[in-house]
Amino acid sequence: MIYLKRFYLIPWTLWCGLSFLVLNILFFPFMYLFLLSGNKTLYRWTHQMPTIIGRISAFLWGIRVIESGRDHFDMKTQYIFVGNHRSFIDAIISGGFIYNYKKFIGKAEILKWPFMGFILRKLYIPVKREDKDSRKKSMEQLIEKMKEGYSMVVFSEGKSNTTDEPLLPFKDGAYSTSCETKIPIVPFVMYGADDLWPRNQLLIRPGKIYLDFLPVVEPLEPSEDNIQQQKEFVFQAMLKKYKERKAR
Repeated sequence: MIYLKRFYLIPWTLWCGLSFLVLNILFFPFMYLFLLSGNKTLYRWTHQMPTIIGRISAFLWGIRVIESGRDHFDMKTQYIFVGNHRSFIDAIISGGFIYNYKKFIGKAEILKWPFMGFILRKLYIPVKREDKDSRKKSMEQLIEKMKEGYSMVVFSEGKSNTTDEPLLPFKDGAYSTSCETKIPIVPFVMYGADDLWPRNQLLIRPGKIYLDFLPVVEPLEPSEDNIQQQKEFVFQAMLKKYKERKAR
């Protein structure tokens, strides 16, 4: 029976991949031309296109995103969004359902992708996660971009969590940036994404993902103790919400 279910997921996964490819092909010319134009308004519109692609993709893939806590923050205000990371689909969901004007920090390897590498270089901040100097440089770029009004989306664990633990230990970057720039943090927890598209599988399932935004965490004065205090506070808040979802 298990193998039969997996067999039916093969055409579904092909549909998901094809629909995502078609969406990117349709949007690519507009994104490319808008980025080349140098027009600030068009450049800003380009950052909203991944949001549209993410929301359409979730619909076409049969994924229902159940949200809570959106009233905790203002879509027109600048934040550092800090989320958990357990699935391939996390970037699509967070990109599609966080509407603020934003950039992501992502793996440097994606910049080598044909055609899309140019767009991703403009929209995201690359980082080689295993390289300490690269992480430092990315944080410096992040701070510079935030001066332009961008919000940031960061997966604070630094990599995808493939363990049985709800969360991996958090990196310092988001919290040191928050303290230095005085920009508040919005923690968010995604639950169920790893059931629909686990990191160790290629097959995609339709289903539900819970996206919970937690109350805004205000920045502290920049110091090592305050950075660790803020990081631990966010970690415990996200851990509590994740466990609450799992217990239901």
